[in-house]
Amino acid sequence: MKKHIYTEAEKTEITRLYPHCSTKEIARLFGISAASVYNLADRLGLKKSPEYLKKLRSEMSRQLADSGTAHRFPKGHVPANKGRKMNAGVYAKVSATMFKKGHMPDNTLYDGAESIRKDKNGHRYVYVRISLGKWIPKHVLLWQQAHGPVPKGYNIVFRDGNTLNCTFENLECISNAELMQRNSLHNLPEEVKELVYLKGRLSRAINESNNQ
Repeated sequence: MKKHIYTEAEKTEITRLYPHCSTKEIARLFGISAASVYNLADRLGLKKSPEYLKKLRSEMSRQLADSGTAHRFPKGHVPANKGRKMNAGVYAKVSATMFKKGHMPDNTLYDGAESIRKDKNGHRYVYVRISLGKWIPKHVLLWQQAHGPVPKGYNIVFRDGNTLNCTFENLECISNAELMQRNSLHNLPEEVKELVYLKGRLSRAINESNNQ
């Protein structure tokens, strides 16, 4: 293809049009290829204006939305086979792979199954399935089985700090206030932490003794 030699008048006109018009339209106007216009714009440092780019993005978004709508069923659409029973021959072929009422996927877990999950702080806990779609933290379940529901304002925590060590001996029930106090102890020396924990255990032992 013969290279187009631009006149100064053509360069001036393209410089005026390029920021605001489609490159294909400019090419059609001058009877040249769009690639030739792009090359000239690159040499002259021409750019599309923000207004043109905004208009172009808006038009592209509209076209995408229209193309999606064209392949959707309109609101109120009635399937052609509504109310019609499946042909007996077809049913015989597909019945073996059809979902039956009450069918559960092969990977559905059973009651008593365990799963490790993270909370929003990244701490991992063991959860136990107690019914379809209902899971409970294992440490809470163990406590409830031994003592009943956890009192309001209290929490079940791990004595050794290991949230995966779900043995009853590793669990204790503490108040919100004590839990907050413990969480504030993380930056203290280990010996100070141990004294605080011992004080809490001693206080609970005294309270239990007084309530007997």
